[in-house]
Amino acid sequence: MKKRGASTASLIGTLIVGLLIGAGILYAAAPTLGLGGAGATTTVTTTVTTSNAQAAGLCNGQTITIGALNDLSGGLSAQGKGELAAEQLAITDVNSFVASSGCSLTFALNNQDYKLDTPTALSELQAMGASGIQVVVGPLNSGTAAGILSYANQNHIVLISPSSTSIALAIPNDYLFRTAPNDAAQGQADAKELLASGAKAVIVVNRDDTYGDGLANSTITWLKQDDPSIVIGGPTKYDISTSDFTSIISTMNSQYSTLSSQVGAANVAIYIVAFQEYGSILSQVHTQAPSLLGTHLPWFGMDGIAQNSDLSNSSTSVASLAAQVGVYSTLFGVLSNNSKASAFYARIQGTSAGAAILGGGAFYTFEGYDDVWLAALSILQSGRNSGQAIQAILPTVAGNFYGLTGAETLTPAGDRALFAGSGYQIWKVVSTGASSWGWILAGQWDYATNSVSWTTGNAPA
Repeated sequence: MKKRGASTASLIGTLIVGLLIGAGILYAAAPTLGLGGAGATTTVTTTVTTSNAQAAGLCNGQTITIGALNDLSGGLSAQGKGELAAEQLAITDVNSFVASSGCSLTFALNNQDYKLDTPTALSELQAMGASGIQVVVGPLNSGTAAGILSYANQNHIVLISPSSTSIALAIPNDYLFRTAPNDAAQGQADAKELLASGAKAVIVVNRDDTYGDGLANSTITWLKQDDPSIVIGGPTKYDISTSDFTSIISTMNSQYSTLSSQVGAANVAIYIVAFQEYGSILSQVHTQAPSLLGTHLPWFGMDGIAQNSDLSNSSTSVASLAAQVGVYSTLFGVLSNNSKASAFYARIQGTSAGAAILGGGAFYTFEGYDDVWLAALSILQSGRNSGQAIQAILPTVAGNFYGLTGAETLTPAGDRALFAGSGYQIWKVVSTGASSWGWILAGQWDYATNSVSWTTGNAPA
């Protein structure tokens, strides 16, 4: 099963999908996403045709279904709901594009809630395969991607994950494509962030799965490379099914005391690789070891929780605790303004779909929109609704696609390639008023320079 190259003869550059958005782009709101302000924009406009699909006879009034595996009720449900909202908008836009080009073909979305449960996802993927679906957007997490990949490979069903990042899944020639970089990059970014914050010792806690273990180990490796004198507490792992973090909190408290005596309490950082259970950890720390909420350095997170509305929801007590410790969290993104993303933001702002999309970690939910386009364009470009044909041409389609999250070029292993102007943004939770909290952009790690910079007033004290 090889990811084969495809001829670019019929590919015409990168797609601009703003045809339904209109010319009026509102940049004023863009800094909310960390896209930069007016006057610093990147605009890419090109044309894509449906000539291959028409020549192959796809434009005959049929409907082709794209699958989607989203978590709508588990530990990534805030992201999953945002992904679904973005994917539904993408299907609408794809169909308008296809119709405007004179092709009588309709795309549909078959979304399933896999509840962040691998057996459930496998069962749903099997049902999709039986119904003839050849490409699926998802799953969201690496553990599930690893658990269903063998079935996808054997049955030639393409998976396009917007947020699976485990280094262990950087596998050439399989049927899994990932439109986020793998965690070799995020580990480098997180290490630089921790060191730039003044950490001389880091307590590492992580969920015990392929994602948590991989990112924790990557971050530790980069920490030791960048500062051989760094002291590491852990990593302390927890079972992904646990809801009682008593033993983890006891270990964290003990490590904080020990490391404080070694390097000084002002230089000890807490770094947790988690999904939405991060909020449960905060709540239980508040009860069991409240002094940990008063550490000099903030707490740190990663893309599993960055911008996640579960940690900033004013209807729970978690948001106030998150704001107390900051929860500085990295999230892959374009560090310069992107006119398409700004326009999309303006389009969804104030809508129910927008609330879901922005509450799920905007760059990954934006990527769900882009992934539907990649799936549809691969079918159109190959002229076949065939997993083998989609797998063969998708790298070329992605390499010629500039989406809401920037250039979609893939590595030989099928993962998102970093590019100049990309990196990891750093978000934190703050109080935004009486009984109100939210995520703000605190800084960024720049891929090109391998450096961290902070927004005004947000450098960890």
